[in-house]
Amino acid sequence: MVDETLIDLTQDRTALRTLYAPPPGDFTIVDVPKLPFAILDGEGPPQQASIQAAVKALYTAIYAIRREARERMGKSFVEPPVEVVYWADDMDDLAAGNRDKWHWRVQITLPVWADAQRLKDSAAEARHELGDDPTVRWEILAEGKCVQFLHIGRTNDLPEILAGLYNDYLPKEGLEPSGPYHEIYLDDWSRTAPSQRKFILRQPVRQTN
Repeated sequence: MVDETLIDLTQDRTALRTLYAPPPGDFTIVDVPKLPFAILDGEGPPQQASIQAAVKALYTAIYAIRREARERMGKSFVEPPVEVVYWADDMDDLAAGNRDKWHWRVQITLPVWADAQRLKDSAAEARHELGDDPTVRWEILAEGKCVQFLHIGRTNDLPEILAGLYNDYLPKEGLEPSGPYHEIYLDDWSRTAPSQRKFILRQPVRQTN
């Protein structure tokens, strides 16, 4: 049975725009609802090669679900963006952009009808391609109140943006981090010039006591 409290971003275009099309260059607050995700946990420092391999494995595992979504929706189908979630044992390493000390995972939101069993079946169809890759898991996440920032450009700018988020914006607004930081990639980076890449920086927050 489908959880009726879940938001299906393949159907709700207003929610899709709110979550994945904020105005560029400004910190904004958004309420992220309950969403179903396919998740693949990463290992080791978040190097580009290891993240790209994990993203490829995740897309491979959900290929049958994507195919079914296209068949159900036709031209209305919108490919969900890949998200990479990061956290650090020391928040200072997160704010400073010390990625060698970060932990990570990759995730993609799914249609509400693609439950844990459907994800398991989809991954099983691709087992010959996945080989011994880590198991993809299904999970419902509800981040709630988040601060997000749409950046257009190179990743070299991220340490400055993150410093502004954690050291300036959050304290000024009486907020503090309440969950892992993540980046949402809106382009295929293999086909997009570094100066034109669009991605969202998102941080769950709560009011400070």
